[in-house]
Amino acid sequence: MMKRNLTIFMSCAGIILLLAGARWDLAISDALYAPDHLFAILLQDGWPLIMKLMLALCFALIADRRPAAYIGWGGATLLFAQEASRIFPRPSASVTVLLAMACALFLCLFLRRRLSPAQKARIRPFLIAYLQLLFTVLIITGVLKLLWGRIRYRQMEDAAQFCVWYRPCAQAGTSFPSGHTSTLACTLLFLFSMLLPRFYPQRHLLACCICAGIFLMMFSRIVMGAHFLSDTAAGMLIALVCWKCCDRQWERRFGSKRTAKP
Repeated sequence: MMKRNLTIFMSCAGIILLLAGARWDLAISDALYAPDHLFAILLQDGWPLIMKLMLALCFALIADRRPAAYIGWGGATLLFAQEASRIFPRPSASVTVLLAMACALFLCLFLRRRLSPAQKARIRPFLIAYLQLLFTVLIITGVLKLLWGRIRYRQMEDAAQFCVWYRPCAQAGTSFPSGHTSTLACTLLFLFSMLLPRFYPQRHLLACCICAGIFLMMFSRIVMGAHFLSDTAAGMLIALVCWKCCDRQWERRFGSKRTAKP
């Protein structure tokens, strides 16, 4: 029931925001644009860094039974280091890359040694489920970005470059949909699915925290001029649809591994 209510609320909110964006996208971005906003900058730079570290940890913890995951582990570690060097270019990008790789590898190896084989076997299906959801969302978001080609607000030189979200723009842009929003939303929704049985009495608070996190990311992307309102709403809806499709499988696969509530 709680998942259904959350799905209905987020679906309605996403559709309403898409409709609002069709009329007021440009005006909203004009009013909210503040590229020096500290909180928005933290979300813009912090979330990709955290996500890539999470990917490295996930691949590291499933690599025992899936040798191909070592490739993902190495790739995610390199992406994490590259992201860190972009955010912290001083004293030099190369030094930052080496330090970031060392930190990521240390944390991954620490968890691999800290967790027993039984513990890793217990969490492995959940990690694989999350990776499947995340990469599904990333692929869909990436394909739509290429197809739509909508220019970002902060890249516009004049209002004539603006185009509505419901028509592909072919401007070689990557504004529609929002990748930050879609990846954060799918991560938070995955956590909601996994935590709901354990924290069922606090289900309303949990749902509110999930929605608040998603809406804060959406707001921050508009503030930074990286996306229009409709871009963020589309990103949220993509994550919601993918989560809903995967959640049915998770109920069958993990129902016996979690404490379910009637």
